[in-house]
Amino acid sequence: MDKPSIHIMVSITHHLKQLLLLGCTFFITTLQAAPSDRILRLEAEMLEYIGTNERDAFFAITENLKSAAKEEGEEMIFYKAWSNQAMFETTHQNYRQASEIAKALSDYADKEESVAGKYYGLHTQATILQHQNKLDEAEKVFLEALSIHHRYYPKESAAEDLRELMKIAYLQNNPQRAKKYASQLLAEPNLAPHHKGRTLYRLSIMAFEEDDVEEFNRIYEEMKRLMQTDGIRSLNLYTEVNYNIINGDYKQALRLADWLAPDTCAERKAIIYHRMGNNEKAYEYMAQYKHVSDSIAQASHSNVVANLYLRMNNDRLRLQRELLVHKNSELRHRFYYIGGIIVILGLLLLMYQRHKIIKLLRKDNQMLNYSKEGAERALEELNELSFYESKTELSLDTPVKLNKLGNRLTSLAQENCYKGVTTAYQTEFDDDYEISTNPEALEKLLSHLLNYSARFTHKGSVTLKCADSGKFIRYSVTDTSLGLGVKPKDHLTSMFSEEGNTVRYVGMNFSICQSITRLLHGRIWHDVGYKEGTRFCFEIPKEPLLIETTD
Repeated sequence: MDKPSIHIMVSITHHLKQLLLLGCTFFITTLQAAPSDRILRLEAEMLEYIGTNERDAFFAITENLKSAAKEEGEEMIFYKAWSNQAMFETTHQNYRQASEIAKALSDYADKEESVAGKYYGLHTQATILQHQNKLDEAEKVFLEALSIHHRYYPKESAAEDLRELMKIAYLQNNPQRAKKYASQLLAEPNLAPHHKGRTLYRLSIMAFEEDDVEEFNRIYEEMKRLMQTDGIRSLNLYTEVNYNIINGDYKQALRLADWLAPDTCAERKAIIYHRMGNNEKAYEYMAQYKHVSDSIAQASHSNVVANLYLRMNNDRLRLQRELLVHKNSELRHRFYYIGGIIVILGLLLLMYQRHKIIKLLRKDNQMLNYSKEGAERALEELNELSFYESKTELSLDTPVKLNKLGNRLTSLAQENCYKGVTTAYQTEFDDDYEISTNPEALEKLLSHLLNYSARFTHKGSVTLKCADSGKFIRYSVTDTSLGLGVKPKDHLTSMFSEEGNTVRYVGMNFSICQSITRLLHGRIWHDVGYKEGTRFCFEIPKEPLLIETTD
């Protein structure tokens, strides 16, 4: 054998030894660092039950998780499970029980001299105080928790504590302190993109309230870059409306504001008309905003709880991904005990599996963003539904020209259609024909049905028809879709639809439409006999004051 061949063989042998050592070390380290399947499964079950009323089942799972974590030396998981028991009571407004659990956690941590336990005890106490609207006390305790986190976990992000401190300062009308916490948050190590996106959103609101055009536009551009680099949907409709207001494009701001929830729409329009110098119109919308916001004030605690459930759901998805990674890692590492050639094959398999996991994680992150967006949107439609559900009657004495309204709403719906999809308005009435009803409610009803059809019609057309039905006016909205590929009737009772392993947000359009139709003394139904797409119909009386209200 020549010298070059000998050198090559020596080099290969050397690298094989290094790869074998690396593989064995990596396998042992993974076994030591990763939580067991049992812990990951219990964590996932815990987060599934925290948003329910099944208290006994939730506490049984968390006690099992605490025992498993203690046996395996998972200190952080042990105290986090204990903390979540207090969070369960907090979300159900059982503040006395929550405080007792938090105190027991802190006392145990002090006895064990556990830094992790002391941090979770403080964080839990602060969260309970914040839910009780004791903001000064909550801020003080959050700062204590933040100090411990920075001192003992300097390489981990303390975004959770800083985000709550920022919110507290904002609620206390102290924008300077809120900005200080926001700056600290953005400087945290290993900051998750979604934490950065939420912080920028809060800063954009403060810049808008201070009418700082330059600062708002700087934050807006940074939010756009975050969407492009990390795929975080940091820009929402509310921010777009503010962007057009602060930059003086009031026409575009008014058009976009129509798509906001009723209370937010009224508030933004009041600001827009005030800036335009039309104070009479501004006062009208501010009065409407107060009326709507008062009617949904009772839902404020539900919104806070929903946000907490959203964060818990994010943790549940993360745990499911960790469980998948953990199982794949165990399968890969078994090959590290075999000879040199098999080690090389095992490392090749590792690279392949890593590529698959990255793809899965990217897909899960995308689904997580969709879920968060859907939950946030659900909170806004929920507000509108609660507004109409709380009403027993509406004023029905305002004249409305049917063709003028139909043509305008059909044109607006065209702007939201997919490319190539057309809209049309058909009528059996003359242009001067009018009825007495509530124009705002009728417009909301038609807009929901038209926008629902536009959202799910990828080709073909969306048609609004207005016909004479004796004592009633009959409207129908017909499209060439099949309702996301599922039976259209499934959308009438659920906010979500399933396509294989994918869950997509559908909304509560039909529930809102039912409430509005009831207030207009009419009825609404899904035309199950129409087979070429989807058709919804409703009837309202020509003379509503002569028609008795029916359920």
